[in-house]
Amino acid sequence: MADGYLLIIDDSPTVQKVVTVALAEAGHRVLGASDGNAALRTMREAGRAPALILLDGLIPGRDTVDFCRQLTDDAAFARVPVVVMIARGQAAELEQRFAKASNVVDTIAKPFSPEALRAVVARVVGPAGGRARSAAFGEALSLSAVGEDGAIAEARALAAQGVALTGDLASISLSQTFELLAEQRHSGALRVTQAETNARIEIYFRGGRVDFAAAVGVAEEYLIGRFLVETGEVRPEALAQVLEARARAAGPQPLFGADLLARGLVGKETLALALARQTSELAYETLRWQAGFFQFRPSGALPPAAREAALQLSVDRLLLEGYRRVDEWRVIEREIADPDEVFVRNDGKIGELPRGTLTRDELAVLDEVDSRQSIRDIVRKLRLGSFDVTRIFFRLRRARLVRPRVSPTAV
Repeated sequence: MADGYLLIIDDSPTVQKVVTVALAEAGHRVLGASDGNAALRTMREAGRAPALILLDGLIPGRDTVDFCRQLTDDAAFARVPVVVMIARGQAAELEQRFAKASNVVDTIAKPFSPEALRAVVARVVGPAGGRARSAAFGEALSLSAVGEDGAIAEARALAAQGVALTGDLASISLSQTFELLAEQRHSGALRVTQAETNARIEIYFRGGRVDFAAAVGVAEEYLIGRFLVETGEVRPEALAQVLEARARAAGPQPLFGADLLARGLVGKETLALALARQTSELAYETLRWQAGFFQFRPSGALPPAAREAALQLSVDRLLLEGYRRVDEWRVIEREIADPDEVFVRNDGKIGELPRGTLTRDELAVLDEVDSRQSIRDIVRKLRLGSFDVTRIFFRLRRARLVRPRVSPTAV
């Protein structure tokens, strides 16, 4: 597949992006199409058939089994193998239907891991030729500096400070940096700074996987205490008592997680789960930042907090969830762009709901809607994440259970 390509047909931009990233890591070139008609145009414009088609089992406005038959009737695409992506709840029905399509060679159940996807593709088309993505990425960072004495001097100064990679978030997607560090199995610290708030998040890599993340200037929801309370292992009152004791204590304090462990309030396993949640949420947050800068400093010796955490989180999995959240945020922010927005309950419509309609978190958020508290206030009070609370408000608003408060106008 040195000069070939794979084609994914799915109406979800998120799924297309996830599949593209996962298969690009294995050296494949991937094209995408939202439906069958767009796929046919893409293949004809490419001038050749793909090595494999990854087909969503359910795409709007088209019977996908008929689409597979249409491919077999076309001499140009008759021999193209098809792998169908099937939602788990519909696997039995759709597998039976696609069994009649001669070009369908395999199925994969959604949601799938990057490793499972690459394994299915490798079984069908074999291993791909590796692409020099890291070399190309490095070239994109450095081409403008060639032949410019000032830029070369600046590059040498950065190297002397231990900076191996640096860039502007407006020009280079941070996800590319994550992929590069994972692919080349780097160890060191990736520092990301947001231009608007000057918030800073540092993500520590070891062998291409994420061991730990720390932050300065971010919202309270990213503090480790929130994630410990969410597990139910630590009561908010106990957490507050520890914070008060630390505030009164003189001299340097141990890391908060280590302090809770020493006081017997949490066990090692609970702390590790909370640290993994915290680190993942901080990584997702950096993927949302569009204005700012990043620097990567290689190091074989990570700070004590990273060495003790040793989370070894998969970059592929972080990016999968990160992409999903970024896409959801974009949809949500079209209707709810301001965290200081205040909502009012629609008690009449709420009273009509059958018992058990709302989840526990939805009920908790709804209970706090009082025409005075903003979304930001409710996030802080409930110790939930901004993403989770804003997504709940989006659903409640779409269901007309709440509406934005209208400010009185002066006459």
